[in-house]
Amino acid sequence: MKIIGQNNLTLSQFDKAVVKYPDARRALCFGDSWFQYVPHPTDLNKQIAKLFKQTLFLREGVAGRDSAMWKAALPRIQREIGTYQFDAILLSTGGNDIVGEELKEFVKESSFPQSPGDMPWGEIPGPVFDHIHLDTFGHALRYAIRDIKSVVQCRDLYARNSIVYVHTYDYIWPSGIGYKLGPFKMKPWVKPYLDGVGLTNPAQQRVVTNWLVDQFARELRALVSQTANMTLIDSRGALKTQQQWENEIHPKAAGFESIAKKFWKPALSTVLK
Repeated sequence: MKIIGQNNLTLSQFDKAVVKYPDARRALCFGDSWFQYVPHPTDLNKQIAKLFKQTLFLREGVAGRDSAMWKAALPRIQREIGTYQFDAILLSTGGNDIVGEELKEFVKESSFPQSPGDMPWGEIPGPVFDHIHLDTFGHALRYAIRDIKSVVQCRDLYARNSIVYVHTYDYIWPSGIGYKLGPFKMKPWVKPYLDGVGLTNPAQQRVVTNWLVDQFARELRALVSQTANMTLIDSRGALKTQQQWENEIHPKAAGFESIAKKFWKPALSTVLK
C-alpha cells in the first residue's frame, strides 16, 4: 500500500484518507507550536510526517496552546481517539507552562521569601533558589503532567493498544528574541521576566531554564515509568548552540529536522511506517 499525496492532515482530510487507505498506520499529533509552528514548514509534526510516509497523521497542533486550551480540546480529542484507534498518539505539551509566558507566574526577586513546597527537587542551584518560586513552579509542573494524564485516560478508555509518546523539548536560550512573521513581532517569552527580577547574567539564566526543563523531564520519566504503552522521547541537549534556535523557544528548520531524525524516528519506527 502506498499513500498518494499529503499524509499530514486536518480532521476532514484525515477522515477521507482513512476511508481511502484503511490499512495505513494512523497517528494523532496533539500539542503546541512544536507540532504546529505557523508558518514554519518544518515543525516536528511536519518533519515526522515526512519520515513516515505510509502513516496518516491527524494534525491537532496549535501554536501557543496552554493548559486551558488543552482542556478545551479534550472532548474532541477523546472522540478522535475512540473513532480512529490510532497506532500512535504523539503529544507535545508543557513547554508553554514551564518556560513559556507562564514563567512570569513563578519568577521572583532574590529578596523575596522562598518556599520549596513538597516536590522532590534534590539539589537546587543557587540562581534557581533565588529567582524561582519553587512551590508555584511545582504546581505548574503538576498541571502539565495532569494534562498529559487526561489524554492517557482517554486512550485507556477507548484505545488501550495505542502507544502514547511525550517529549522533553530541549534546553532553550533566553536570548530576548521573540516570534516574527513579516512585520508582526511578539515579545520574548523568557528573558524579560528573568531580567525583571534581577537575574541578568546570561550563564545564570541558562542554569535556571535548564533546571526547569530538567524538572519537567524528571516528572515525565516518572509518569512514563508508571504507565503502560507510553514512551518518553528525551531530546535534551540535541541543539547545542544558540544559532540553532530561531527565537527563545523554537528551533530553526534544521533544528526541528535534527530532533525529528535523531530522537523521534528511532522511537516511532517500530510502530509507524
